Amino acid sequence: MIRPTVFLLLCGLALAASARPPAATPPPRLSPLEIALRSPVPIWQRQGILVEQGGRALYTYTKDKPGRSLCDRPCEALWPPHYAEPGARPHGPFTLARSSDGRLMWAWQGKPLYRWVSDRKRGAAGGDGVADVWYLVKVPPELSGQVIAYFPMPMTRSGRPAAPARPTSNPRSP
Repeated sequence: MIRPTVFLLLCGLALAASARPPAATPPPRLSPLEIALRSPVPIWQRQGILVEQGGRALYTYTKDKPGRSLCDRPCEALWPPHYAEPGARPHGPFTLARSSDGRLMWAWQGKPLYRWVSDRKRGAAGGDGVADVWYLVKVPPELSGQVIAYFPMPMTRSGRPAAPARPTSNPRSP
């Protein structure tokens, strides 16, 4: 005679083996913040300008050539390049350029991107028009859909800006 627990175990295994796989659930809709946090490009749009992960504005240098920075070491001391991480790939209007030392850096439509050292706080954008060669990257409305996401300022419980999470991947990648 079979013990009741063994019998119940065998019945459970038979039911599990004959069960259908669960229906596929549609992927969840992502908020702009979730899209930004999963972006392969560590650049966002905030109030119509491009900003880096720390929320500081990004600039272009009018003397640069497409895909190539002409900002040399003394220049880079004031205008640090927005370097790309190893393995970075172009995405939409974001391209890659070479810095003066040959390293890869992010570019907007071929124009290398930089920060300004005087922009020390999140939301700072004081370098626009410096020496008539440095300009904020303003995103035209027709391209705003191609920019990864608006950069909302996540806040901590105390009401201070939170440090942004590191992006990983973008579900909208081609």
